[in-house]
Parts: sequence; structure tokens; C-alpha cells
Amino acid sequence: MHELFKRPLVALGAGVILGALLLLVVPASWLFRDAPTAAGAMASDGRKWACPMFCTMSDAPGVCPVCGMDMEPVQDHGLKVPLLARQRFMAGVRAAVVKRVPGLHRLRALGHIRHDERRMGHLTAWVGGRLDRLFVDFTGTKVDQHAKVAEIYAPELISAQEELLTARRARDDAAATAKDGEFARNAELMYAATRRRLILLGLPEKLVDAIESEGKARDRIEIRANVGGTVLIKHVNTGDYVKTGAKMFTVVDLSRVWAILEVFEKQAGSVFLGQEVEVEVPSLPGEVFKGKVSFVDPILDAKRRVVRVRVDLPNKNGRLKPGTFVDAHILVALSEGGRVHDPSGPGTAGNVLVVPRSAVLDGGDRKLIYVMTQESDTTPTGTERWPAIYEPREIQTGFRIGDAVVVLTGVDEGDAVVTRGQFLIDSQLQLTGKPSLMNPEAAAAPIDPHAGHGR
Repeated sequence: MHELFKRPLVALGAGVILGALLLLVVPASWLFRDAPTAAGAMASDGRKWACPMFCTMSDAPGVCPVCGMDMEPVQDHGLKVPLLARQRFMAGVRAAVVKRVPGLHRLRALGHIRHDERRMGHLTAWVGGRLDRLFVDFTGTKVDQHAKVAEIYAPELISAQEELLTARRARDDAAATAKDGEFARNAELMYAATRRRLILLGLPEKLVDAIESEGKARDRIEIRANVGGTVLIKHVNTGDYVKTGAKMFTVVDLSRVWAILEVFEKQAGSVFLGQEVEVEVPSLPGEVFKGKVSFVDPILDAKRRVVRVRVDLPNKNGRLKPGTFVDAHILVALSEGGRVHDPSGPGTAGNVLVVPRSAVLDGGDRKLIYVMTQESDTTPTGTERWPAIYEPREIQTGFRIGDAVVVLTGVDEGDAVVTRGQFLIDSQLQLTGKPSLMNPEAAAAPIDPHAGHGR
């Protein structure tokens, strides 16, 4: 039989027969929908009918072609949207109260730990010579101030020691045998000058006293650290000849470090000197290090569009390692009006008006919230006397504070704002042709109720 269906005329005839049988078996109501009668259209008496779920609107009563619910008559309430308890339940409407909270915005910024440049120093050779021994032989070593770092063979130091010993003997001889007091005074001055020269070359007074008591010059002299810190760079090795003032080691004190943060251009106006900062590092989860903004770069990075901010952090235990990435929050205090407060400027920080972030409908160039201007009321028997009424308010928002957003204009403390279901309320205004979030300049005539629905 399948060979018969390969013939075009036979296949066409079979299709016509099957279609006729289908029309006889399937009810006509499954295939066709009756067009609204003239009497049905007149029954609306010029009124509009809308789906309770705000799907569509029609000129006549009936069933919503989108969700299948019975259409209900529409009343023009202007920008007010009344909702009965059943409608609020179906739309899932929830509300919250506008309140004042301490104005403290947390501005997040990423960065890294860096050593404090003000705490850097160089251990130098205060006399020229040959380094016969190094007590600091690798980077990362911690050096205390006045600790031994090297031994140097310095001919200049040996000559200065010999001069001191000679001047000391001449002073003693002049004091014992000279009859002329002027000669003795000159010998004392010469001794004092040679002693001072050794001290200026870097020898401690105790070491000079030891050389005098021994009466013999030392071939090698210890070089001690003039500053303390951690060795960053080692410039010399054992056996090197160095000149006077040559750098031997570069050290830095890591008891205080910097956190160098990068703040985006649009947030740079919120950062001021003296603001408190909380810093966290990945290697120490759960720990927060607190510091203050000590410098804001006056020049914007033109390529990355960021401003670098420096934060001073205590680091007595050395747990903050230079080079470590950090996640920081700059605590931006706000004034009563919701603007950024400069800690070094006039005025004080205060409380600000906030609403939940979920309450704000953001249309890009404008933001709306829906305020409940009238609460619903019920009789003792449970019958609803009047519905709750909601109205749109255009607002201006500021910073975010946790899950809330600061409102600069548009609401007052104590107002009840819709935090859930406001999109359905807004669509009711759209269906009736009233100004809404996406249609702020809507005309009085309703828009096409089938816009956005397939036909």
C-alpha cells in the first residue's frame, strides 16, 4: 500500500479524505473562536475591560486570551492604582517603610600591600676600604639599628687611629713636662681634633675609648647599621672594595605598611584624607586590618581610569606582606542630605533616608517607586471597605548602604513603599495609557493592549 502513496494524485486524495474526517470528529469549539458579537461589544457601554493579571485590555468583556481569566471592568483613577486584598495577593505585593539610618557607605576597592617609602633607608660605608666579612648575607634579613653588618679593612681608619694615639701621647707629655701653658693647650686641642675625626668616620665613642686604652690601632673595624629594618637589596659581597658613602644594603621598616588601592573614576569624588578603611587579605580570612586614607593621587590614570589611594596600616607582627593583594572597603560618611561628608571639612555626618533596593524601578534616565498613599480597611466581618491605593513617585537616589539605597528626593520618612509586585502595578498604568516607568510621556489614549503578545 505504501507504493500507492508515492503517486502524487493518490497522496493528495488521501489527505483530503483524512481532513474531512477530522472536521467531523473534532468539536468546532476546539478549532474556531467566535468573534465578539455586536451585542457583546455594545454591552460594554464604552467601558474598557482588563485582565486581573494585567495581561491585556479589551473593549468588551470575556476571557483573557493570554491567561484565561475573566476580564474585569476598568475604572480611570488617574495615576492612582487601587488594589483589593485579592488583587494584592495575586500580584504578590509587599511593602516596607522608609526610614533613617546612619549614613555610612562602604566603597569597595582592590589593591596591594606596599612598603612605606618614608621608612626606607640605606646602610652605607662611612669609610672606604675592603669588606672582609659580611654579617648580613641575604635579602629578607631583619637588621636592628646599631647591629653589626660588616667588617672593613680601611687604611684611612688605621691612619686616623695612629694619629689619635700619637696625639694622645703628645698631650700627655706636654701636660707632664711643658712649662709653657700654651703648648699644653695646643696639644690638648690636637688630641681632641683627632678623636673627633674618628667619631665622625663612624666609630662609636666606646670603641675609640677601647683603642686608646689598648694603645694599638685595629686593622679591621666593624660597620654598624645606622637604621634598622628588613633588607630589601644587597648591594655588596665579601671582598668588595667600597668607597666612602657607597650603598651596602637597602632596608625598610615594615612595622607600618601602605595599602595602595585603585578607585574608579566615578567613585573618586567620595574619597578624602582621614577616611577609615577596612582591609582584608586572602591569606588571613576573617581578619580585618584598619587604617586611614593618608594620600589621594591628584592625577588620574588616563589608561585605566582609576585614582590611586594610599592607606597607612600598622604591621607590628609583620603579617601584612608587601606585594599581597587586598580587598578593602573605604568607609564613606554621608551628611543628612545624603551627600559625601569630608572629614576635614565643615559639618558632620548624619542619618539618611533609605529604601530597600528592590523597591526602586530603574528606567535608566529616571527612577520610580510606588508609595501606598492609602491603606485598605475591613469591617469586623472581614469585608473590605476600601482598597489600598498606590501612586508612583519619581525619586533621585544616592549611595547604596547594604541592601538599601539612599533617597535624596521623592519620599519622606514613614512612607510605605512597594518592594515586590511594583512591576505589575506599573503595567496597570501602561495598559490604561497613563505615565509609567517606560512611558513617562504617555498620551491619554490607551496603548495597544496586544503589544508584546503573540497572535
